[in-house]
Amino acid sequence: MPKIRAFAAALAAILAVAGCAKQEPRSKQYFDAHLDEARQIVAGCKEGATRGDECNNADLAVQEADAKERLRRFFRK
Repeated sequence: MPKIRAFAAALAAILAVAGCAKQEPRSKQYFDAHLDEARQIVAGCKEGATRGDECNNADLAVQEADAKERLRRFFRK
């Protein structure tokens, strides 16, 4: 029985450490395909809730999408 408890404790510790592993920031290409999510991330960045490369990638995707939309509207007139 003590071996089972030791194993369970070790397994719990491994899972806890694995859950704390830092995730890679999502790429600009990801946010190009998920603009609604990119806009939410940008809003979180402005509020200070989100930081780092993910803010930059989401912001670039939103800026490019907005610029393309402005060009599309301009040339449609």
